[in-house]
Amino acid sequence: MDPKKHRGKERMAKSPNRLSASEAVLRMAQKRLRARDLVEACLDRIEAREGQVHAWEAIDPDGARKRADTLDKRSRPVGPLHGIPLAVKDIIATKTLPTTCGSPIYRDHVVGKDAACVTQLVKAGAIVLGKAVTTEFAGAHAGKTHNPHNLRHTPAGSSSGSAAAVADFMAPVGYGTQTAGSVIRPGAFNGVVAYKGSYGWADMTGIKPYAPSLDTLGFFAREANDLALIRAAYGHAAADPPRQVPRIGLMRTPWWDMAEPYNRKNIEEAARALRRAGAKVREWQAPDSWANLMQAQHRIMTKEAIQSYAKERARYSHLFSPIMQNAMIEGDAGVTAIDFRVTPAAVTVSGSFGLTILPCVAVIWVVPAATPVASPVAAPIVAKAVFDDFQVTLAVMFFVELSLYVAVAVNCCVELAAIEGDAGVTAIDFRVTAADVTVRVAEPLVMLPAALLTTTSNFAPLSPLVVGGVV
Repeated sequence: MDPKKHRGKERMAKSPNRLSASEAVLRMAQKRLRARDLVEACLDRIEAREGQVHAWEAIDPDGARKRADTLDKRSRPVGPLHGIPLAVKDIIATKTLPTTCGSPIYRDHVVGKDAACVTQLVKAGAIVLGKAVTTEFAGAHAGKTHNPHNLRHTPAGSSSGSAAAVADFMAPVGYGTQTAGSVIRPGAFNGVVAYKGSYGWADMTGIKPYAPSLDTLGFFAREANDLALIRAAYGHAAADPPRQVPRIGLMRTPWWDMAEPYNRKNIEEAARALRRAGAKVREWQAPDSWANLMQAQHRIMTKEAIQSYAKERARYSHLFSPIMQNAMIEGDAGVTAIDFRVTPAAVTVSGSFGLTILPCVAVIWVVPAATPVASPVAAPIVAKAVFDDFQVTLAVMFFVELSLYVAVAVNCCVELAAIEGDAGVTAIDFRVTAADVTVRVAEPLVMLPAALLTTTSNFAPLSPLVVGGVV
């Protein structure tokens, strides 16, 4: 038999749940497949395998069947995802199914409204099949899901259920979210196509946040072609074929040596394959400053997590896993690893200084005064910085975070007027009479866009005197 004809017959005999989203959409458009048949095939697979894989938190078979029957009555597809069953990560709100966020705190919690991203795909013809397992609050505490390729192995997190469901032919596509590696990592571990869009590419309304400055929507599919369907549901037309040879960079990051040898081999082989296919592949050396990026990301993530889960922590901290408890403690500690060293110098309060407030850290810029003043300053000098819902009153030089404050000075009198707040500092008033100080940052900092700075004196942000880091 001709091998091509044999493969064609195999493809035609493929069970509907094993079709990629692209294949299924095409068959439904050609009236060779019904949405109801696809849903039933997926439900059969779930029944057969869920007891081993544990990819799902909740299934809505009746709702999925009803939606499929409605779509099958349409004379033409309603959108690019017509009839495609969807696994929804369980931190994403759905109207009728519980959104537990992987925590007993929200067991049986029904939001009563679909998240914006769910509405977007439903409008494009998708069928919500159920809620897929997430790690606790999309953090580090693992859920119940196993890797479908080897049940003794991890599916990775936090979007473990969605990736496993797609990999095990329980659903053609699934939603995930990423704060650190929660889409691309499960995609790699489960052997499916993972897409994590640029930050802000999709509306996150209705998704339980972990670290809003980092949280990003993503999804899983079985073929790269499926990604175009999902992007089309967001109004993005398929890209035109490139007119020029693709240019691709191969970058060995500061963590290259930490990867398993076979992973490094696979990446290098992919680069060679792309070259053979005609792409221009150029090796690019990551700057040394990138070595601090993972540390900065972790600081921001843990700090924002304690803000995102302040209410749950206040009332139900006993229901947090030990890993979640530790994440909260890390957020409380802030950036204590940064060492501020103070040495005498001809810098006075009458000089100018700048202040940068970051989502996770504050960097103090100290600039020498034009005319050093030996005598005490007559009146207290105060600067104010607005940080989200908190107001911090500042003067001279110090490091401040929502849960940490440090005041450093030599030959000056610093009076702490007030400390408020449950887990951190919401109002500090430093009053300074004189200062001969300079600030040296012993550990480089990653600087992010500054928040609003207002002053009650004629201070102005200037260039940093001694601050190492990446800008």
